Amino acid sequence: MNWNLLIPLLITTAIAILGWIVGHRLNIARDRAAKHRDLRLQYLIEAYRSLENFAGRHPPFSSGHVEALEKAIADIQLFGSQSQIDSLNKVFTEKRITGEADLNEIINQIRADLRKELGLPKLTGLVTWLRIDSKLKQ
Repeated sequence: MNWNLLIPLLITTAIAILGWIVGHRLNIARDRAAKHRDLRLQYLIEAYRSLENFAGRHPPFSSGHVEALEKAIADIQLFGSQSQIDSLNKVFTEKRITGEADLNEIINQIRADLRKELGLPKLTGLVTWLRIDSKLKQ
């Protein structure tokens, strides 16, 4: 048996196998992080849409709007950043003290964070929306 050829061959094979294992584990970690990011973005986009859809409406609120708002609040508390949760708590405090709450701060913050995460350019100004009362008589 030629040990001069066998030893380098075994070392090369061991390095190749080790490299494959390390590469595979890194790919799994990268895929898991990407999946977590995508899931978080999906929930925050839906929360943003629900908050924006609720903002600017006047009572009585439909049960669909209320349920969507409650789901958005839960999603922000689960997937949101600390600053988003702090802004949400500020809205809760404002609602308890004054009976009204302004959702603009949290809506704009989520919009800015989502745009940053998606690599979109930063926007200035507040989010605006149009609400048309379907019960208006012509």
